[in-house]
Amino acid sequence: MSATGQLLERIDSASTVEAEALFNTIVAASFAEADDEWLHFDLGQDRKAQVERDEFGEEIPYSPGDEVPLLVEEHRDDTWRGSVKKAQKLAIWRWLESIHQSGEPVEGLITAENKGGLSVDIGVRAFLPRSHVDLHQVDDCSIYLGMSDKFQVIQFDKKRGNIVVSRRKILEERQKEERQKLVDQIAKGQKYEGVVRNITDYGAFVDIGGIDGLLHVTNMSWGRVDHPKQVLEVGDTLEVVVLKWDPKKKRLGLGRKQLLDNPWEGVTDRYEKGQVVEGKVVSLADFGAFVALEPGLEGLVHVTELSWTKHIKHPGQVLEPDQQVQVKILDIDTKKERISLSIKQLEENPWVSVAQKYPKGTRLSGPIKNITDFGLFVEAEEGVEGLVHVSDLSWTKSIDDPSKHYEAGQEVEVVVLDIDVDAQRMSLGIKQLEADPWGEVEEVAVPGEKIEVTITRLVDFGAFAEIVEGVEGLIHISEMSQERIGKPAEVVRPGQKVTALVMSFDQKKRRIGLSLKRDELPMEDANISEYSDDDEASSATLGDVFGDALNKASEAGEE
Repeated sequence: MSATGQLLERIDSASTVEAEALFNTIVAASFAEADDEWLHFDLGQDRKAQVERDEFGEEIPYSPGDEVPLLVEEHRDDTWRGSVKKAQKLAIWRWLESIHQSGEPVEGLITAENKGGLSVDIGVRAFLPRSHVDLHQVDDCSIYLGMSDKFQVIQFDKKRGNIVVSRRKILEERQKEERQKLVDQIAKGQKYEGVVRNITDYGAFVDIGGIDGLLHVTNMSWGRVDHPKQVLEVGDTLEVVVLKWDPKKKRLGLGRKQLLDNPWEGVTDRYEKGQVVEGKVVSLADFGAFVALEPGLEGLVHVTELSWTKHIKHPGQVLEPDQQVQVKILDIDTKKERISLSIKQLEENPWVSVAQKYPKGTRLSGPIKNITDFGLFVEAEEGVEGLVHVSDLSWTKSIDDPSKHYEAGQEVEVVVLDIDVDAQRMSLGIKQLEADPWGEVEEVAVPGEKIEVTITRLVDFGAFAEIVEGVEGLIHISEMSQERIGKPAEVVRPGQKVTALVMSFDQKKRRIGLSLKRDELPMEDANISEYSDDDEASSATLGDVFGDALNKASEAGEE
């Protein structure tokens, strides 16, 4: 009911109001007629009232006999003067005051935007703060202009003419009612249309009508989803199905992929092992690339299946998201819902031709591409590298750090030792470019024979002597003189040539024992093995046994 109608119900008829009480009173007057200056009303008891025609404009909104609220303001020349507009305005304010007290909603029209919110016409201008426009935070108020809705009067100051209204409170009441209806009706398997309200790393919260449910990232799509933002945005509307519902805890689990066709159903009817298909790269990980063969159906190209020859540490080196690629199906596991794919197997394995081109024993030259603690990687041809292990660098030297002897980019000659096509590995050697000097020394260093050697270095426990180039034997301090000595330097010096008796020879361990004080072996040949296997003092090595410690000891002995 309008403010005017409500006022007519509450005010007394003018015919029942005493003349003394008419001043500043709103009464129900009956419209009589109009002339050029005035509208004439009948107040009853032969009392007349006049209202200036300017209040109404060209057209008169009343017919004779219509009852109209009238504010009686003064009495002049036996006629009362009054105002219909003032009566209407007062009626609206009195009506709004009662609305504020009762808490009833009021209809209104949003008419304008201002600094703090919006202006609403509810018969008079009211202020709608930004925080009370909607249930959620509003950044752009302009989208609400021209909207008609119900509002609740939350502040009313008649003296100052200030009225503040809220739309949010009305929406909260509606939401509360709808939520309760939903709580009573919700059940597993029901479908709803929801709105995405918030997105996290593990899923999205979807409002299905006053209740927020969690749509976990694993239930968004049949395909791989690394982050919910890949498929959803805040504000998106989507259809979901109830997967779990706990009415006590008000916890709601939702699903989206369950409403979509499962691409894994009948997958082996559409695809088979060895088939070449086209797909789109949807995600990159350290271990490989996920390729979608169709919506929701993805396979993995492991990083090792990207190239036959390139050392690819991350698929991003050769692929990018949304790229269309051809792949070969290696395997389909319907139980685990996994498809293994390959890109490199679309081409012939170049290692097959490499094995044919470089048989065992082939010599070739190539640049050093990489140096590690365990050896050198040498490029045989573009994309094909072989390893020279540290043990294959030298026959006679123990090389612990290859970077001290070689540089990246350096051209070196190597020998092919082995090629494993399946493992895509090529074993190379540098020391094999020359004959093993131990083959030569075996003919020279015969146990029981005397040979000429050159002292190369001194250590606390003896002296090393070169037998042939690169091969040394050990003269233990106890085998230097018949007399007891304190230091090897008392008997020999580096560079000195001496004649020594070969005490032992162990090619497997690469050790040779020598003696300066003996003319023949001290025991039968059957016992020679005791020198080579057990007596550390009589054994010789190329540095692999003593290492840097021997070198330092030698330097100290020389001093």
